[in-house]
Amino acid sequence: MVKKKKIQIRKFMLIDNSYKSRILRGDKVTTIRYGDYEAKPGSEIYLAIRPSDTVIAKVRITEVVKKKVKELTDEDAKKDGFKDVKELLGALNKIYDELYGDDEVTVIGFKVLKQYEDGIPLKWLKGLNYREPKEIARLYLENQGAISLGRDVDFILRKIYNEGLKSAVRRVGPKRVQQALLKAYHALYEAGLI
Repeated sequence: MVKKKKIQIRKFMLIDNSYKSRILRGDKVTTIRYGDYEAKPGSEIYLAIRPSDTVIAKVRITEVVKKKVKELTDEDAKKDGFKDVKELLGALNKIYDELYGDDEVTVIGFKVLKQYEDGIPLKWLKGLNYREPKEIARLYLENQGAISLGRDVDFILRKIYNEGLKSAVRRVGPKRVQQALLKAYHALYEAGLI
């Protein structure tokens, strides 16, 4: 018998873009995954939508329950944003090909703590060691006496802090925004401020 590998959820989870509005409205408060997933209730992670890998929310894991497909209920379906278990199983079968009654799934409950209207590219968040761009901008601006990276970085980070990430990207382009954030992150780190 082949032992299935546990899948650890530590910093983020990917979710299909089609569920974005349900999650942000609070209609979807679980995700049901085929296989053995492990996450700590109480831990905070980011939800990123596929295929763009854009972070839309920070969530707290509320529960992790292992079940067989045949044990899923209408209540499980409703928490996952579906009207009943039949609709839920239809969606799961599209994602995972065909699931059978004895297949194991993991029901991961979550509560949205913070929504990101602009979205944050997941690779940027990883590059900033899971520090949010607005937090980096705030820390940099608060510590300009100790750190100065020039007018361009100052302008971009002020734009992020005051108007949001999307506005800064629109104004100066994604590459310059990402570079400014990385420079600020490394300068803050070297100064022992994060």
